[in-house]
Amino acid sequence: MNPNNILINPEGNSLFHRIASILEQTRGNVARSINSNMVLAYWMIGREIVLELQGGEERTEYGKQVLENIFTWLTKQYGTGFSVANLKNFRQFFLMYPDRLDVIRYPAGSELNMIVKRYPTGNETLQCFSPLLSWSHYRALMRVQDTEARASYEHKIVDCG
Repeated sequence: MNPNNILINPEGNSLFHRIASILEQTRGNVARSINSNMVLAYWMIGREIVLELQGGEERTEYGKQVLENIFTWLTKQYGTGFSVANLKNFRQFFLMYPDRLDVIRYPAGSELNMIVKRYPTGNETLQCFSPLLSWSHYRALMRVQDTEARASYEHKIVDCG
């Protein structure tokens, strides 16, 4: 038997195609997992900003100074991506979806382990965040002020892939 015949099959069912399929599926799963965790992290950062800094109220000057300090610290620690504008987006994200987690647990961030297991396929009701939706999806959804309309759009995006 010729080893090349095993690797290359014109019908696309060769060893190479099966291995490539496994790798492509795995890469997609990894990307969705990273995205889901980042979306949840942004929500939790927003929650921390709202609950700790604002106490649920708007304190403009104080909040602006604190966001600047958080930006400086996060940029030193983690690099780009945490501008004051992004921190405001994270805060707004939490304010638009304040009830996504049933119980707020501390230390902050302990929700990460639970969420990934909770939504393996993305077809469940959206009490948390769907792994099928990216941060870009949620940024677009945040422009919809009506809560019911936003939820409807979110479900449609998930259903339609």
